[in-house]
Formats: sequence, C-alpha cells, structure tokens
Amino acid sequence: MFGYVIPNQGELKVRELSEYRGWYCGLCCCLNKEYGTMGRLSLNYDMTFLALLLSSLYDSPINSSRGRCIVHPWRKHKRYDSAYLHYAAAMNIILTYYKCLDDWQDDHNILHGGYGMLLHRAEKNIKKEYPKQAESIKSCLEKLGNMEKNLEKNLDEVSGVFGKLCGDIFAKEDDIWYHDLWNMGFYLGKFIYLLDAWDDLEQDQRDGNYNLLLLFLKDSYDSTDVRSKKAEQYVKSILTEMISRACRYFERLPIVDNVEILRNILYSGVWTKFNKRENDRRKIKNGAEEG
Repeated sequence: MFGYVIPNQGELKVRELSEYRGWYCGLCCCLNKEYGTMGRLSLNYDMTFLALLLSSLYDSPINSSRGRCIVHPWRKHKRYDSAYLHYAAAMNIILTYYKCLDDWQDDHNILHGGYGMLLHRAEKNIKKEYPKQAESIKSCLEKLGNMEKNLEKNLDEVSGVFGKLCGDIFAKEDDIWYHDLWNMGFYLGKFIYLLDAWDDLEQDQRDGNYNLLLLFLKDSYDSTDVRSKKAEQYVKSILTEMISRACRYFERLPIVDNVEILRNILYSGVWTKFNKRENDRRKIKNGAEEG
C-alpha cells in the first residue's frame, strides 16, 4: 500500500522539485544511517510526504547538506535533515516490518519474511521510542487481517481501519494541530487503501485473493466485469470524496514553507498512478477492439 503519495513532477517548478528531492534523499540517508542498508531498502514516497508535512508545519530546525551516495555517485545532491524526518524514518521501518510479517503469515513469502526478521531489532527499538504509534500499527493491521479472513465487504469500516492507522501516525504531537492532522491522515489512509484495492483488482481476481472492492463491486453490479465504466466512475467518486476531505483538513494547517509542493502532491500527485493506469487500460481495450 505504499507509493501513492507522490508528487506530480511535471507540474512542479524546478526549485520545488529540487526541494522535494532534498527531502527524499534526506529520508534515504536517515534510513541508512540509523537502520543500515536494510533500512534504506524500505524507502518510500509516502513517508517523504509525512516528513515534509510535519517539518513544514512545526517549523523545526532543518539542516541542509550535499553529498553523494550509491544511487548518485557522480554528483553531489542536496539533502535535508530534521527531527520529523527521523520520525518518518522510524514509521517507515515499523510499517515495513509489520507488512512483511503480514505477508509471511498470509502466504509464507520467504523473501518478505526474511526481510522482516532483519528489521526486527530496529522494530523493537522503535516500539520503545514511539509506543503509541507502534501499538496502533500492530493492532490496525491485525484487525485488517481478521476482516480480510472474514471477507468483510463494508467499504467504510475496512478502509477506516487503515485510515485510523495513518491518522495515528500523522498526529505525532498532542497539541492544537492534533485534530486536523489526525483527520487528514485518516482520510488519506482510506484513499490509499481503496486506491490500492482498485489497482490490484485483476490480479486479486485471478489469484483468488481478498479484495474489498472486488467483493463490493460484484455485489453492487451483479457482474463479473468489475472494470466497467460505471464501476470506475463509482470508485473514482469515492476516492475523490476521501482525498477532498484530507485536503480540507490540510488547508486548516498554517503551513507556509513548501506548501505548494504539498498541494501538488495532495491535489495532483496522488492521482498520477490512477490516471496512468486507467489510460493504459483504455489503450489496451481499444487496441483489442480494433484488432
């Protein structure tokens, strides 16, 4: 369920893209420094967004440096560091750990199970530092697992569990911004869960895996064609509602620094993969009809 909270790079100014990459590289370096190469492998865009959001909101001290890495060995790149970037790195690790644990329990995926074991020591240390978030992630993923086993079809309840998980991660501080951050994370989490289910529709149908939208759409439209135009429009309307609510709470936050980058991600970037894949599917379908 990672990799949806990304920027629409084509719509960013050169300076804004450079700034975003500085945070992405900063998270990568932080993961490597604190959790080693295995930690760096868990790098994702979603936690880059979280680091950028919280650092911009709380105006925390930010250090800037330039350096090379194994991915960019020839030219030095800008990278940022802040307390909230370290928090995002910790959340990145613990989310990856429990996802690997879930994959092992579900289908005994050896690769993911082994990777989870390598992250176990880091996970124990993070649980001590952030017990509230760690417990929320664990309990929410366990609840999702039980819902999946019971073939739960309620869109609001199932996606809401992942929404709660994200809300608890976003609302790090118990302060005046807790309510807005929690709700923003909650609706963004629901959006991510449902978008991931939509993306995996065909594969889950082929493999016989649980998919919330697959069950819901079959019941609602009484058809095996869960990719119908009507189904697509219905799912997009739900996704639009979820991201709109997330944006509503985002706009209540007094963010000035990097606000255009954050808006780019929330208003445009999160739709990048959805739009690309829907366009690809239309091309394949039109090509098949012409053939």
